[in-house]
Amino acid sequence: MSAPVIPLTNGASTKSPRRSWRGLSALVLVLIATAVVWLVWSSSVFAVRDVRVIGVTGSPATSVLASAAVPVGVPLAQLDADGAAARILNLTWVNAVEVRRGWPNEVILAVEPRVAIATQLGTGRGVDASGLAFDSPLPLAKGLPAIDADDFGLVAAVTIWQSLPADLRGKIVGVSASTRDDVELVLKSGSKVRWGSSEQGALKAQVLSALLQRRAGFYDVSAPELPTTQQEKAD
Repeated sequence: MSAPVIPLTNGASTKSPRRSWRGLSALVLVLIATAVVWLVWSSSVFAVRDVRVIGVTGSPATSVLASAAVPVGVPLAQLDADGAAARILNLTWVNAVEVRRGWPNEVILAVEPRVAIATQLGTGRGVDASGLAFDSPLPLAKGLPAIDADDFGLVAAVTIWQSLPADLRGKIVGVSASTRDDVELVLKSGSKVRWGSSEQGALKAQVLSALLQRRAGFYDVSAPELPTTQQEKAD
């Protein structure tokens, strides 16, 4: 019986060439990923070089830039966009803002300013459709109604003002409110209208339009089913 044949080996590696290439490819991918992360996150290649404002121009844009305080030179990936937006929203006249990264080197501050539909009596501040009073960086439009109210009364006054029909709104120059349920309108003639709360607004508008056919110093439509007038004047 012959002895088994034992293969001879010289100690050379038996690793497959395909396996070696896989390992090398993985290493290359890791190195590339590391380089990309460093390039984007830490290098100056994608750093902030310009900050631009859209939505407003002139002095309002200058105020937005100053408030945002975006540091030039910081990598875009490290930009604190939420912090910049929060600082801009401290400007009471800014309604909304979006801080955008404009690759490779720009930051864009997209601003939506508040639009005044009235002024707050005694302060000269603008009042927007939500009933918020704000300091406008530019002169307000002429002919806006003046609202004498604060807080909840201001919101109620704006809500009622916006609900009025256009023809009736054109006869009103001012609104006052001590509470949300005690709103008064001031007519161009100087007469006043006790409106009350915002409830039954459409009916109150109809009743007031009819009452205005009679000249009076005071109209009360707070209870529209039982309207009254005072200080009636002869034609």
